[in-house]
Amino acid sequence: MKKIKTTILAMYVGISCAFALHGKIVFYDGTYVVGKVTKVDESTVYIVPIGLDTAEGVLVGNIDSLKIENGMVPVVNSSVKYFYQNGEFLANNSDWMDEYDDFKYNDYASLQDEYTYNEVKKNNVNFWSMALISGFPLLKYPSLDIDTDRDKTRLLHNLGFNIQSPYYPIGALDISGSVNIMKYGIYDHPEMGDIDALQLAFGSSADFKPVFYFLPENIHLNIDVGLSYNFGIKVKPKASYDGEPRYEGFGLVSGFSLDYHFDDLPIALKLFGQNQVVPQGIPYPEEKTGFISTGISIVVALRRHSS
Repeated sequence: MKKIKTTILAMYVGISCAFALHGKIVFYDGTYVVGKVTKVDESTVYIVPIGLDTAEGVLVGNIDSLKIENGMVPVVNSSVKYFYQNGEFLANNSDWMDEYDDFKYNDYASLQDEYTYNEVKKNNVNFWSMALISGFPLLKYPSLDIDTDRDKTRLLHNLGFNIQSPYYPIGALDISGSVNIMKYGIYDHPEMGDIDALQLAFGSSADFKPVFYFLPENIHLNIDVGLSYNFGIKVKPKASYDGEPRYEGFGLVSGFSLDYHFDDLPIALKLFGQNQVVPQGIPYPEEKTGFISTGISIVVALRRHSS
């Protein structure tokens, strides 16, 4: 009986060796084994190393690659690509990734584009800006609207300069701070006479774009308020006075604007209306007066150009 078992084992080894192919198993640490490969299944590579007579099983999980003398590579990165037994190779079709063999690079590229991060483009309101202001008085307060046969009060054209901070979201609105310098004039008043004045104003602007989101993208509606200090650079009253004629005092500025920002340009046009509360001149320096004006402003955003 023992002789029969030995004979059967010898025949099996002989048949296996008859179909064996020379191959090389390379491990992850760079070492390798060269011999005759007799069988490759889903978990083990059987090889008869040079110098030995019997096959040894090597677990696929330890194998970096298995190369056969005929050029076949049945195992790559611990993955069995081909089974081998009795001289025949059989492709391993159980790999669940095989259904994605038709995946093309262009498909990957288009998928990648879908998830590519695009930087949010900043517009002019996100930068500091400066502006030139040109205003035209339309209406006068009653204290300025005094005409006589000899005198008819005139309000001069307003010219100014503005520096404005970026807009920041506060609540439902975007808010910005500003500093304004403006020159205005009151002429031919029966009592105050002629006044050339400068105004320094500190204010804030509220952009309603987040609320009125349905407006065209380039259009912004703003409400402006501020506190001003006014002082005369030329004062020639017609009423009697004592000492040096002076014109100075605090005032208020309020109004609205409609801004149009040009695409891809650091420029905006601002159409505005303002209510100016300013001091009266001699003989009522403690009282207030004012006027309503409209005008246009050219805004330049201080943004660095980049291609």
